[in-house]
Amino acid sequence: MKWRLIPDIDLETAKNCRCLLIGAGSLGCQVGRNLLAWGVRNITFVDNGRISYSNPVRQSLFVFEDCGTDKTKACTAAERIRAIFPSANASGVNMKIPMPGHSVETQEGIDEAKASYEKLEELIKEHDAVFLLTDTRESRWLATGLSQLHNKICITAALGFDTYVVLRHGQRYDLHDASKHGERLGCYFCGDVVAPTNSLKDRTLDQQCTVSRPALCTIASAVAVELLISLLNSPDRIATGASEALEKCGRSTLGAIPQQIRGDLASWGMTCLFGQSFKECVACSEKVVEGLKNERFEFVMKALNKNNYLEDITGISQMMKEIDEGTIDIIAIDE
Repeated sequence: MKWRLIPDIDLETAKNCRCLLIGAGSLGCQVGRNLLAWGVRNITFVDNGRISYSNPVRQSLFVFEDCGTDKTKACTAAERIRAIFPSANASGVNMKIPMPGHSVETQEGIDEAKASYEKLEELIKEHDAVFLLTDTRESRWLATGLSQLHNKICITAALGFDTYVVLRHGQRYDLHDASKHGERLGCYFCGDVVAPTNSLKDRTLDQQCTVSRPALCTIASAVAVELLISLLNSPDRIATGASEALEKCGRSTLGAIPQQIRGDLASWGMTCLFGQSFKECVACSEKVVEGLKNERFEFVMKALNKNNYLEDITGISQMMKEIDEGTIDIIAIDE
């Protein structure tokens, strides 16, 4: 297909881009379909679930006959991608991702967590772009850190009831050149002063599920894929700068490339925002990246099993203590 309106668009890079989708639910299925529409041929799904009877109406790569079987979401999603386009190189990996707050104590659990950690790092190293599309905050932590460590394009899409956020993570701290690209972009966790914990504990099944307006994931997944394609058409790729002002953001042949897009169906609005990196971030800061690089699985185990470990090593605990003691001034900013 020839793009007459934008003849300079680079479709070959999109075709060859190796995309890793962490999560094969509503967002994962739709991101997979949208990537396929752009000509992306290399797609890998990672998920730990099986297909339930409520899934097919919301998750576009599954059908009713998949329900109540031993089929895994990841492998079934990949199978459907290949059925839609047989030349696609699609695969699925069924695995449980180690998560902070979900302690691992038995030897069997430790062995499983180590194998999952090693497999996830291998997958991230093998791919060019990573999408974080899971339901919980803690399930995004390890992939965020490993994507930073290996300096991969990483895009998060997350849903509320009628709101969504799509954002691209910044370059690794020691590779970012502020003189060329401005302030380093933050990751999904940079806006928080607490580490992720077990968000499923003491919750009923319905409370564990993400309840969103049904079409919201279609919108968010489309924005996430368009953001990736725009980045792939930028000469700076992952280093592409951004700003609060859209006209000051990096650009590609497709237009401006913001750092994050937030949408609200209640007001029918979409807003482009910018969030700089937080030097004490529990996922992309120097302390975390170096911990993953040097201690590897031992570092992950500490994050899983030790309360406040990530806050302590990054300096958040000390910062909060100083705030409580009044030794750090809190500046109120009037809107």
